[in-house]
Amino acid sequence: MKGLRKYLSPFTPDQSGAVSVLFHYGGMLIIMDAGGCVGNICGYDEPRWDKKKSAIFSAALRDLDAILGRDELLIQKTKEALGDIDAKFVGLIGTPVPAVIATDYRALKRLMETDYEVPVVPVETNGIDMYDEGVSKAFLQILKNYLYEEGGSGARFIANGSLEQKAISLEELGKLGKLGKLGKIDKSNASERVGVIGFTPLDTPGSGDYEDMVTALREQGVDNPVIYGMNDTLGDVAAAAHVDRNIVVSPGGVKPARWLSDKYGVPYEICYPLPQDRADEFSRKVMGHEPRKVLIVHQQVFANSLRDVLIGTSEDNPLERVDVASWFMMSKEVRQEHDIKLNEEDELMKLVDAEGYD
Repeated sequence: MKGLRKYLSPFTPDQSGAVSVLFHYGGMLIIMDAGGCVGNICGYDEPRWDKKKSAIFSAALRDLDAILGRDELLIQKTKEALGDIDAKFVGLIGTPVPAVIATDYRALKRLMETDYEVPVVPVETNGIDMYDEGVSKAFLQILKNYLYEEGGSGARFIANGSLEQKAISLEELGKLGKLGKLGKIDKSNASERVGVIGFTPLDTPGSGDYEDMVTALREQGVDNPVIYGMNDTLGDVAAAAHVDRNIVVSPGGVKPARWLSDKYGVPYEICYPLPQDRADEFSRKVMGHEPRKVLIVHQQVFANSLRDVLIGTSEDNPLERVDVASWFMMSKEVRQEHDIKLNEEDELMKLVDAEGYD
C-alpha cells in the first residue's frame, strides 16, 4: 500500500538534508516554516545537534503571513537576530509552506543582501522530497554562491569582507589566507588535492564515520582531503574548482560533482572509501555464511562499495549475485543490471521473497 509504514520510520525530508550540508559552515539557517519542521530537524534528523553549535531558527510563519507573502516581517526578524549572532551567511531552507505559495527565493535573496550586507544562500527544498534531494540542492547552492569563479555574493564577501563588486585575484586570496586547506593556488609543488562531496551524517552508517573516511583516504595516499560540509571552510568552497579530483560518496553529491566537472573540468569518481580493516571485517561476517545471493540495502554509493568488497573476496566461495536496493537516489552512472529503486516498504519484502536472497 502506498505510504504505509509498518516497520520503517518515515524517511528524512529534503529540508533536513539541506541543513545537514550547511550545518558546519557558521551560517544562520532559517527554516521557512511555522515551527514544526525545525523541531524535527533538531530533535530527530541532525545527530550533531547535541554536540555542536549551529544557529538554526524557525521563520515562525503564521497563516496570513504566509498566504499574503509578508516578506518584510521575515526580513525584519532575521535582521534583529543577526544583531545577536555573528553569522557568516543566512541560509533560507524551504518547506511545504513556501513551496505551496511559490515564495520567490531570488527576490528574498536580493532584498536581504541589500539590507544585511551578508551573503544569503537560498535552498528551494519543499519538505516532500527525500533528504538526498536536499543534500544535492544545498551543495549546488553553496558552490554557486561561494565558488570564486562564479562571482556570487559569498565569493565577494570572502574576497572583500563585503558584497562589493571588487576584483581580487586567487593569488591575493591565497596570500590573505582565505582559501582554506588549499592555501595559495600553486600546483607546481603541491600534493594531490582531493575533494569529497556528499559526506553527511545522514548518508553514513555510524558516529565514527568521519574518522573512518579520513583513515580510508590516507590508506589511498590522500593525506589532507577537503571533505565538504565536515572539515572544510567557506574558503575551501571558494576554491573548489581547483582541486585535482572529487570523490562522490553519496547520491546527493553526484549533481554538484557533475556540475563542477562540466563547468570547470574537475574530474570525479563515485565510490565510498572504506578502511581496509573495516572492509575485511564486513567481508568475514558476510562470507562466513557462504551466501550465493546477497542484497545490500543502503544509500547507493556506500552499498556499491560494500558490494565491491564482497566480490573482491569471494574467490573461494563464488557469489552468484550481489544486488543493491535503495529507497533513495539511484545514479545511472553506477547502477548495475539487477539493482532496484524501492518506493514502498512492502516492495523490499516482495523483492526478497521473489529473488531468494540468502
